[in-house]
Amino acid sequence: MRVIILLIFIFLFELGATGTNTQSTVDCNRIFELRKSEIEQDIRRLEEQKQSLEALKLANEELLKKREKILEEKEQKIKEELKKVENIKKATLEIYNKNQKILEDISKAKNKKLSDAYIKMKDSKAAAILDNMSEQKAAIILSHLPAKKIAKIMAKMNPQNASTITKILSKDMSLDINSTK
Repeated sequence: MRVIILLIFIFLFELGATGTNTQSTVDCNRIFELRKSEIEQDIRRLEEQKQSLEALKLANEELLKKREKILEEKEQKIKEELKKVENIKKATLEIYNKNQKILEDISKAKNKKLSDAYIKMKDSKAAAILDNMSEQKAAIILSHLPAKKIAKIMAKMNPQNASTITKILSKDMSLDINSTK
């Protein structure tokens, strides 16, 4: 802008030096002054726009910082909640495993109690009871008895039932009383 003003000034000076009349010099000076004031207004307007732009830039940066801070806080809360969920999951799994162990112990205790009852029972009575239940359940009960007791009871059972139970026992020696409920 200053260069333009300087060029205009030099141009006007040249016109005055060449001997043009004073009226045209006065007109040139007036034009120069008008143009100078327009340029100064443009400069002021540009400065105001520059300041507004700087203020907007600062406001945007501040807003961005606030949003980043909020985002970091939310991310931290999510991490904390995730950690709590993991702890709850871990505790639940531990409780589940303990309960499974308890159920297994209860099942073993029931099987032991049942097998003890059949061990104490006379072979003929045990055979009669086992003949009247499903072969699968009978096989489960017999699988928890000692081999000698199984042989004595099966000798007194219906031969067809004893044969079927023997097949079941030979297929799966780890029968569980809970599998037929």
